[in-house]
Parts: sequence; structure tokens; C-alpha cells
Amino acid sequence: MDNKYKYTYERTADYCYKGTDILINKLNITNDEDLFNAERELVSLRTYELNEKPLKGNFDFKYLKDIHRYLFQDIYRWAGEIRNCNIAKQDLFCLAEHIESFGNDVFNKLKKEKYFVDYDNKTTLDKLVELFADINALHPFREGNGRSQRVFIESLAKINGIYLDLTNVSSLDMIIASHESINGDCNKLKDMFKNNSHILSEEKRLECINTYCSNELRNIIKN
Repeated sequence: MDNKYKYTYERTADYCYKGTDILINKLNITNDEDLFNAERELVSLRTYELNEKPLKGNFDFKYLKDIHRYLFQDIYRWAGEIRNCNIAKQDLFCLAEHIESFGNDVFNKLKKEKYFVDYDNKTTLDKLVELFADINALHPFREGNGRSQRVFIESLAKINGIYLDLTNVSSLDMIIASHESINGDCNKLKDMFKNNSHILSEEKRLECINTYCSNELRNIIKN
């Protein structure tokens, strides 16, 4: 991968084994490649479980944290917790001290727009792209942001009657599109979402609402 798309971190001592950039993990793996492979395998299993039995929630900041906690529960003790260090990939993501406030702004806006359920399909897809870009800029976790936000956005798409599957998008294409979105250009993300989605039947949409939404959120959506 091009070096310009590599992460840089501040205060790695809080997260990494002394003198290394290897994340402290529950498996006590101190080899970078072994940790990468173990993480990929365990998170893939947890992602499959979520596909089979999704978490119910309110599609708020807590719900994103719950998804992250579920996906990374086997590996990191801080799964589901916001980071306390700053991260950059060319551009600086949200400063650690502003994550909670910016995150609340992002998800309060989603709530005010009634989770996009009153929009037509094209507008909804555009709104999903904007939200994806905002969550990417937030980058609330030390590791695992991309996988967590994809689960969140794909789940939100389903309750809006859109089946979105970004698993076949290459890592590099996703990184480039996400990077451009931080600088205000969401065109690549829009093409990506359009090319990897299709409309669900109304019956399936209602089924997804019952599967993914808390009782509280179902009442909001249906009113």
C-alpha cells in the first residue's frame, strides 16, 4: 500500500507493547503478522454472527460502540471504547478530546432526519454516503473503524429498504474514497455505494426494521 495512506499515531504507549507498534491484545501476540491474521479471523467470525443475529439498537453513537465491542471483544480490552490518542492518514481525524461531542452531533443529526426513512431511495443513498464520510472523519476507535462503520451503515441501509454490501470493495479503493471524502469530495463513495447496492422489497424492509431496531426506534420510524 502507498505509504501516504499509512496511519500515524500519537501516544502509542497507551496501546502498544513497549518499544513496538504492536497493539496489546488479549491473546498476547507480539508478532505483527500473527496479530493481523488472528484479528482478521476472529473479527470475520463475529461479523458472520452479527449477520446471522444482528444487534438491536437506536442507530446512535452507543450503537456504533456496541458494534465495535462485539466485533473486537476477543482481541482488545478497549473494544467499544473511544480512543485517547490522535490518528492521521495524510489528514488528521477528529481530535481525541472532541470525539464524544462531534460523535453526538453526527448521530443527533441522523435522529433529526428520522434515520432517512422519509427520503426517496436516491436521497437516502446520498445521505448514507454523507453519514459514512462523517463517521470516517470521526474515526472514534484506535483500531477497527472501517469494519465497524461498514456494519453500522449497511444495517442502517437495510431499515431504509436498501441492501448495501461493501465487502467486495478493495481496501485501497475504500481508503482512497474515504480520504477524498474528508476533503469534501464524496463522488467515489457515491459510485461505490450505488454499484454495491440494490432495493429491497417492502416486506424485507419491514423485517429488517424489526430485526435491527429497538422498540423505541421502531416507534419513531413508524410514526
